[in-house]
Amino acid sequence: MIDTKLIDRAKEKSKVIAEIDSSWRKFVGLLKENTFAIPFKADYAALVKDSCVLVEGYSGLLFIDKLCYKNKTYQLKEPVKYYPFKVYGAYDQRGSFQRFVAAPEIGFHYLGLSNEGHAICTGDIQYVNPDSLASLKEVCLKIVRAFRVINLESLGTVLLPEEYTSLRNILSDKNTDSKTKLEKLLLENLITEIL
Repeated sequence: MIDTKLIDRAKEKSKVIAEIDSSWRKFVGLLKENTFAIPFKADYAALVKDSCVLVEGYSGLLFIDKLCYKNKTYQLKEPVKYYPFKVYGAYDQRGSFQRFVAAPEIGFHYLGLSNEGHAICTGDIQYVNPDSLASLKEVCLKIVRAFRVINLESLGTVLLPEEYTSLRNILSDKNTDSKTKLEKLLLENLITEIL
């Protein structure tokens, strides 16, 4: 076969050239690994965390004051407040949108844990993948407004600061059903029904 004849005729390649080639391949590989594409052009705050670029879409007050269950709405007697609360759009190294994350992680609308933290469950919020700062800010504002209401029938991961221990303990109990949680909240005088 011609391939074996060519291999037999080939001279041994230079070890210096092989080392330069290997070194160059490693250098190019590291460049690719550590290069991030900017998701879109604008003047914005961003963080690089692990393998994502986090673009700030909201920075302001987090205010959680309502709870709903079976078409009834309840008011939290002590609303959850936190400032400054930030919501970010997480973009991969190529600049493609992946998910929304918050800092600090506070609230009831969180999915599983990833390298960048808990992803935010956007539920019924309609949006197109944010490809501009304006569209990112618009969706993040919708998310913050949705965070205001705790849906007792579709709780995600419950993340609350220490000062809201009673509320956190009741709502994060995975062995208790929604109806029992509601009863406990009423019994401990943490909520009142809005008429």
